[in-house]
Amino acid sequence: MLEEFHYQLPWRTASAHPGRHAGKHSGGEHEFHGHAPLIARPEAHNIDIHASLLDPFGQFMVRTFRQRGLISVNIIADLSASMSFHGKMKTLARFTELTAYSAYRSGDHFGFFGCGQDLLPDFHLPPRWYKGGAAELVDRLGQFDPGDSHCRSLLSIAEHCPRHRSLIFLVSDFHFPLHETAEIFDSLLKHDVIPVVLWHPQEYRNLPEWGLVRLEDPETGKDRQLLMRPALKRKIIAAFETRQERLKHLFTRYGRQAFFLDDTFQADQLTHYFYEQ
Repeated sequence: MLEEFHYQLPWRTASAHPGRHAGKHSGGEHEFHGHAPLIARPEAHNIDIHASLLDPFGQFMVRTFRQRGLISVNIIADLSASMSFHGKMKTLARFTELTAYSAYRSGDHFGFFGCGQDLLPDFHLPPRWYKGGAAELVDRLGQFDPGDSHCRSLLSIAEHCPRHRSLIFLVSDFHFPLHETAEIFDSLLKHDVIPVVLWHPQEYRNLPEWGLVRLEDPETGKDRQLLMRPALKRKIIAAFETRQERLKHLFTRYGRQAFFLDDTFQADQLTHYFYEQ
């Protein structure tokens, strides 16, 4: 049985479709909102006798409620060549599987946008309700070997996103300049964007003390072959730690903390992430 995580949101959905999230629209009987005169809201079954007796104008007052609605849960994924490193795609596939299943279990829409140089049609699911999740997409992701040198389509992805505010998981190793990261987040300001940083320990922390290794520079995205030695390993780890702090600082400016993802993650970690925000 698949794991699922639970997400609570600090905003109200504009969707009129029934769901489990706090909504902006009036109606239903789920969330008490206030009182209104019966003449304005002719809903006699919601008359509040106590509020009516207290009304200074002697009007009958009715209880008003807000509907609960669904949201659109989307993954925007960096599918550039750097994401081919050491099982990152399998980790992304598992993250996608859990997210799609969690959205399905919550009655929410799910969408996926795979970004290389261009938006990749084989890795695009328009936001809608997918029964049971997105198994075919998950299989394709797990077998995919990205080759594009850049995920440039991330810079224009906002035009493909849902019109209303949605929950977006932006999944990348963020091995591109910080100013481009800021541009992407600026373009997605109307949405609730969760930065999901996908790093593998083999990129930096689990490097050998000695030997020839192929590494990707986290600032430039270019591959280099290096003769590893202890001092160089410490330098690489320090560079990643500095990068991590810079990313954290940038994401905090946009209202969300980063979720650092690796191949050991569990669904409960995401649930805790949302409840700690």
